[in-house]
Amino acid sequence: MSRECLVVGVLGGMGPAATVDLMHRIVEGTPAEDDADHIRMLVDNNPAVPSRIAYLIHGRGDSPVPTLIEMAKGLVAQGADFLIMPCNTAHLFIDDIRAAVEVPFVSMIDAALASVTQLAPNHQRVGLLASTAVVQTGLYESVFKPAGIAVVAPGSEQQSRVMSIIQSVKAARQTEADKIALHEVAVSLSREVDCLLIACTELSAFCQGLGVTVPVIDASQSLAEETINIALGRKNNE
Repeated sequence: MSRECLVVGVLGGMGPAATVDLMHRIVEGTPAEDDADHIRMLVDNNPAVPSRIAYLIHGRGDSPVPTLIEMAKGLVAQGADFLIMPCNTAHLFIDDIRAAVEVPFVSMIDAALASVTQLAPNHQRVGLLASTAVVQTGLYESVFKPAGIAVVAPGSEQQSRVMSIIQSVKAARQTEADKIALHEVAVSLSREVDCLLIACTELSAFCQGLGVTVPVIDASQSLAEETINIALGRKNNE
């Protein structure tokens, strides 16, 4: 059932494992009977993007924006019909990227909000498992609050544990102790909220379940599903 699909441009490398994880989700979620039925993805898996956390939280290093814009323009020049980016933190620069290209840029944060409102419409408090940069900058609050949804982050000590796990995944040295630590943070946070949101692509690539009783929504999975729908023409991507 070979078909024409829109071409996806992926701004990746933040980190590389998270990029591969998102691509795997897209491949797994695409209805296909043969190679030709899958979605074409143009990927710039660029691990040299300046650190978002260093720039935003620690105030050091170069801005990631010029590199992200260069990547976006390169993908569009190669034929991408729309862009996605498997990095929650880098979505803080989404307006800069959108202003630099003429194709749509699909927001992971918007996709996650759609999942929360569709899958858990009565949930008013969402527990956020994300990088410290995402937590401190209020990236998700800026989108969720207008929809009447409160975002709850772990306390400072627990958030430090989350960042340690994220760094372990980026360095490809995650351990069983990291799995236990993430489970403990998730259980503690789940007592305060109606559902949990995995809002870091490293955590998405790492965890195979949090072992909590509340619903868990994964922003990477939300973006993968949104990407498939747009690429296959199931919805307008404007």
